[in-house]
Amino acid sequence: MNKLSPIRIDSKISSDIIDRCHDHFKSDLASKESRPRLGEREIFIPFVWMDDHRSEIFWHISSIEKKDDRLPILPCANDRASAICKENCIDGEWLIYPRGEERAVCLFRAMRVEWIRQIIDLFNYHDERVKYWEKVNSNKKNRIYLRYQEEENDYLIVFEEKSSKRVILITAFPVFFRSAKRDYDNDYNAYVHSQKKQ
Repeated sequence: MNKLSPIRIDSKISSDIIDRCHDHFKSDLASKESRPRLGEREIFIPFVWMDDHRSEIFWHISSIEKKDDRLPILPCANDRASAICKENCIDGEWLIYPRGEERAVCLFRAMRVEWIRQIIDLFNYHDERVKYWEKVNSNKKNRIYLRYQEEENDYLIVFEEKSSKRVILITAFPVFFRSAKRDYDNDYNAYVHSQKKQ
C-alpha cells in the first residue's frame, strides 16, 4: 500500500471540508457490517450523536484541545489545512464540546479520519509501518495502540479492550510533539521488551 495521504477536498470552506470528512468517517466505520476488525476482535464505535448530527467521537478525532498560544508550532504547518484553517486551534473561533470538553475544530486532524480504517487494514496485513502495543492506563483499563509511522506521517489510534473478542475505539490523532513521539516510542519498546520476557 502507498503512503497514506489526507483526504483530497477541493473546497476551501471549512464546513464543506468537515462534511466531507464526516462522510468518510461514517462510510468507513458507522456500519457494523462493513467496519474492519482488529485482528479477530470486533471494533465497537461509540456513536453518541450531537446536535449537529455528527458523533462525539468524530468531533473528538477532528478537534484539538484549545491551546491558546502554548503551541510552539502548529500541527498543520506545511500542510494544505493551514491555508484554510487560519489557526483555529489558537484563536478558537469554531469550538465544539464533545464529551463536555472545549475543543477547537482542526481541519488537519479531520482530513486524516480515513486513515483510521486504512491503518487498521495495514495492521491486519502485518504491515511493518504499524506498531502495536498495549498499556494499562491510570484507570486500570487495558489500552491498545496502533501507530502508523512513515516519513513525516505519524498517527496513533487508541482502543480500549472490552474483552478478548471486542475493543472500543477511544480516539485517533496525528502525533506531532517530540515529547509525545518519545513517550510513545518508550511505551512501544517497553511492551516489546515485556513480550520477549514471556
